[in-house]
Amino acid sequence: MTLDKEQSAQVERLWQAARFMPKSVRFLGTRYRALFLAYAQENRSGGQAPAIADAMAFIDFMFRQNRVGLLGPEQRALRSDFRALRRRFRLKRDGEGRLDAVEKWKVFQWLGL
Repeated sequence: MTLDKEQSAQVERLWQAARFMPKSVRFLGTRYRALFLAYAQENRSGGQAPAIADAMAFIDFMFRQNRVGLLGPEQRALRSDFRALRRRFRLKRDGEGRLDAVEKWKVFQWLGL
């Protein structure tokens, strides 16, 4: 079975984003791929840090989904990964579903915000 260009690009996004949310991926296990691909159909990342934007937006997507029953450890892992990303980056959205992660100022990093 071969993947077309679009599918291979989504799989690449999936693994790039997974690097920035290791706890969440570990706890979601085999569901991660299906959930991320559902998220990726609605959103496009770009800018300087597209993988980070995908990771932050995916976590937000997971908490807004009422259909997905998250267990306590999964919720804690998602929150932990989001807090770690939020310390350094801010997620920007435009009205067309495009995402970008912007690095916060160094002052904010020093203060731990």
